[in-house]
Amino acid sequence: MRTRVLRRHDAHVRTSGVCNEHSEIFDATPGVHKRRTALAACVANADRRLAFQERSIEEQRAAAETLRVTRHALRDAAKAIVKIGKFVTLDETTMATMQILGSVSDDELLAYMRGLIGRVGPYIDAFVAEGLTPDLLKNMENQIQRFVAAKRDYAAARLAFTAASESIHETQAAADTIVEALEAIAVITPAARPEVLTKLRMAKRVGPRVVAHSEKPALSLIPAQIAVDDEAA
Repeated sequence: MRTRVLRRHDAHVRTSGVCNEHSEIFDATPGVHKRRTALAACVANADRRLAFQERSIEEQRAAAETLRVTRHALRDAAKAIVKIGKFVTLDETTMATMQILGSVSDDELLAYMRGLIGRVGPYIDAFVAEGLTPDLLKNMENQIQRFVAAKRDYAAARLAFTAASESIHETQAAADTIVEALEAIAVITPAARPEVLTKLRMAKRVGPRVVAHSEKPALSLIPAQIAVDDEAA
């Protein structure tokens, strides 16, 4: 999908360039000039939105990496508490419910970690006496805050990317309409030499030109034939 968007944008950039290069044709009347400048405005707007999307992608990657790191850190901390807890003398009910966390969602992970902090907090001295680091619970709270912030940043970046996509789609649809109008104008304008119309039509083409099988030159087989001949020698 994004490849298609970028190819359409490239086509609009090229088409706008042809129109600017031959401005004597596309500025012949105020109306035609209006169409040419409108296409340039669409290109500039798409440029800005595409750049914004690139930033959104980088923000998503950064947030995803933070989530990955903090997720592991929280699980490691929980595992340490459960393992050390086997040596702590507390009532059986409290210790029996301390289990190593399995595969859960992020929301379930947060709920589990917050509950674990709440249960261990009153007995932190007993856990520290058996080997738990004194600042572990505080570190867990900090990691939870980082995790929540990263979840928020990731969601915001995805939303921004989607909003930009909708704007780009609208802009490119408008640009397509303008390009068709400019081509129609060029066709009926005597000053538009055939080569100008050809350049315009080539510029507006989206993506690489697909060559039909019958159009492929026979010379394309020569390197393979040379290789076969070399092997035979």
